[in-house]
Amino acid sequence: MNKKIEKYIEALSHFDIEVRKNAFLKVVEYIKKNKINKDNEFFNLINAHIHTFHSFNYKNWSPLRIVFEGWKKGMLYLGTVDFDTLEGVEETLWAGEMLNIKVTGGFETRVFLKEMKDKIINSPNEPGIFYLCGKGFKKLPKENSEETIFFKKLKEISQNRNKKIIEKINEYLKDVRIDYKEDVLPLTPSNNPTERHIIIAYYKKAKEIFKEKESEFWSEILKLKKQEVEELKEKNIGEFYEIIRQKLIKFGGPGYIKSESKDFPTFEDVVEMTRKADGIPIGTFLDGTNEGERDIKFLIELLKSKGIEGITVIPERNWNIKEPEEKRMKVQKFNEFMNLCKKINMPVICGTEMNRYGQPFVDNFKRPEISKYLEYFIKSFEKLFL
Repeated sequence: MNKKIEKYIEALSHFDIEVRKNAFLKVVEYIKKNKINKDNEFFNLINAHIHTFHSFNYKNWSPLRIVFEGWKKGMLYLGTVDFDTLEGVEETLWAGEMLNIKVTGGFETRVFLKEMKDKIINSPNEPGIFYLCGKGFKKLPKENSEETIFFKKLKEISQNRNKKIIEKINEYLKDVRIDYKEDVLPLTPSNNPTERHIIIAYYKKAKEIFKEKESEFWSEILKLKKQEVEELKEKNIGEFYEIIRQKLIKFGGPGYIKSESKDFPTFEDVVEMTRKADGIPIGTFLDGTNEGERDIKFLIELLKSKGIEGITVIPERNWNIKEPEEKRMKVQKFNEFMNLCKKINMPVICGTEMNRYGQPFVDNFKRPEISKYLEYFIKSFEKLFL
């Protein structure tokens, strides 16, 4: 592939919508001229849960770039999702139509599930909090509609939380302070930064302030040796970001904000607004180890009774595990979950997320732990979205 074509492919993730759309049209021209061909690396495979740069994608890929990569690799079905926004839906649908690949777009958010108010479900250390998705949107709801106002509120809630996190961490770090507007918002094209954007902003600010002594700063904050910090940064910057995030933002960290039910929309409200916007309410399943997921049959039946039409899983979390006993237990729970869903015809949507460094573009469906479920994942996508 020549450098001119590569330049257009890179521009597919430009923050300016017009720039990336024009680049996409150029890429389509090259495809029609057979100057870009499929490599079919992942022929007839599926990934229906990929975060785009409208929330966080570790490659900083836009919906256009994700759909292009899916087309090039011979993917059968593709789906994008973003936290607390429908910003990526129209891009995803347009790109899918242009490249003749079946796609879906949607959102993911956290809600309060009153039936499990005292149990940790799939959001660590947060009783009653549940990850819920809306997928299968054919278009965005009309401006100023009840649904649009609701989804704007979702985004506002998450961004207010981010601002509180920054206030707390600024106070803790003292020497390294970031500004939400100047340091965080420029990292995202749609004013929808996540915790991972915040961490990158702190990393950049520390580098700017301390320069060659930056490793010493992180060594003190993270309680690691300077050499360990430098090795982490060199070998796996994504893992280093995650260590900072765990230290500063997650449970027990100085930026941690205890979740309260009042800080989240209700499960029922999100399901209702998803339907009003002509989307499909989709639940989530982590790994069956938390108290709220251990009784998988009860969980699936509860979700179904509350209007959920499918459930999203991230298969790699259930088998790609180093510790043998943990892996055995999670594979067993995953099999239990999949078999129960198949028994009651509950569609299961699979994906890799790509919002954490190192996550693959497509699951390794050659793995025996998940290969047997590929057909069901494909049929589930077809049942829900085609």
